[in-house]
Order: sequence, then structure tokens, then C-alpha cells
Amino acid sequence: MSAEELAKLLDGLGHPLRLKIVALLAEGERPMYLNEIARSLGVSRGLAKIHLKKLEKAGIVKSRLVIDEERGKALRFYELVPFNVCISPESLRRWFYGD
Repeated sequence: MSAEELAKLLDGLGHPLRLKIVALLAEGERPMYLNEIARSLGVSRGLAKIHLKKLEKAGIVKSRLVIDEERGKALRFYELVPFNVCISPESLRRWFYGD
């Protein structure tokens, strides 16, 4: 992972609501519909969408559009992309300056 990729990942995780979204998706271990995420977290659909877009841009979640023919509308589902971050001052020093 490059320094730019790490910074993008950390930026994506840099808000308490986004951390809650990641935890919720990890807990459920299944794709969730936007309204379901918002309702579970007690926030508006619009606010959840803003933070989900940020997470998607950072590569932390991915989305897919599903057509619900019964309701006649498209539903966007989000799921977690596996990632692992372990960072310390020492790991950053080694990363940028070597051993």
C-alpha cells in the first residue's frame, strides 16, 4: 500500500459516523440498503448517503444497484470491502525511511 492509499483509507475512516457504518456492515456481514443503514444508525438517509459516498471513494465499501420490480425502483446496497490497518509511529518511520 502506498502512502497515498493509506492516507485515502485513513481519511475515509476519519469520522465517527463512518466508523459506525463500517462496524454495522461488519456486524451484519451482508449488503445493506441505504435506508436500512440510516435507520439502524438513527440518522437521515441524506447524511448516511454522504458518508457512504466518502467510504466508497476511499475503497472501504462498494455499492451495487438492484432493481426491485415489485416496488418499481432501484435500491442501492452497500457492502464492506475487507481491509486491515495497523499503524504506529514506528511503522510510519520504517515505511518512509526504511530500517
